[in-house]
Amino acid sequence: MGRQRGRDRQWWLWGLVLLALLAILGLTARGVWQQLARLQRLQAVEAELRAQIQYEQDRQRQLEEELRHVSSPDYPEEWVRRYGGMVRPGEIRLIVPDGVGPTPAGP
Repeated sequence: MGRQRGRDRQWWLWGLVLLALLAILGLTARGVWQQLARLQRLQAVEAELRAQIQYEQDRQRQLEEELRHVSSPDYPEEWVRRYGGMVRPGEIRLIVPDGVGPTPAGP
């Protein structure tokens, strides 16, 4: 009887050890899975940020080009002619309305 009781305890002990190992393995696998999911989210955010950085760099180049244009010595004259409606002495200002089609021919 004593021998049987000792074997029963041994099986219980092995069962508990196996259960503990399975629990540790399960928790470790869960942690790895969570880390992989987090890595995928971070990679998606990184891709979005890289796209945004590229957009901002392109926009900066456009703004620098525009700055060079408006800083040129010819820009003030271009602006007053285009937006200010001014002309040089002796020139005639011609205004063409937008969206007006050709005049129909008479009878």
